[in-house]
Amino acid sequence: MNTIKTMLLVGLSGIFMLAGCGPGAESKTTAKETFAQLAGKSWKLDRWVDAAGATQEVGAITFAVSEENRVGGNASVNRYMGQAKFTADGALDLSSGFATTMMMGPQPAMEREVRYLTALRQVRHASLEKDRLVLTGDGSLRLEFLPDVKSTQAK
Repeated sequence: MNTIKTMLLVGLSGIFMLAGCGPGAESKTTAKETFAQLAGKSWKLDRWVDAAGATQEVGAITFAVSEENRVGGNASVNRYMGQAKFTADGALDLSSGFATTMMMGPQPAMEREVRYLTALRQVRHASLEKDRLVLTGDGSLRLEFLPDVKSTQAK
């Protein structure tokens, strides 16, 4: 009887180990590891949910990562640039803010730009989910980007 129980436990352990190796068991990467994969790529904002859970209009917003973890893009009207930092546990820190160009544009676009740059400072994690770059942070904040095809074609 003990032999049957042992065989059953060994068999179940093997099944659980194999299940842990399947496609649903992807390892969680840190924001720093994700950024290393993003260098030289540009992304276009496709979906934006703010920290309060409200869906925002995406406009013409882009996000790019260059060498040394510099970030930048189009914030709606103006270009922005800044430096990504990482905490000891690998979380993303964009709280130091961004420098921007100083052009004027339509009021709704300018307001969207301020909201976007504020949201970007609240981001704490970056991940790649299928073909999307996903930045998440405080509350329900979620910024989903698709590869920026125009930027890729221009290179």
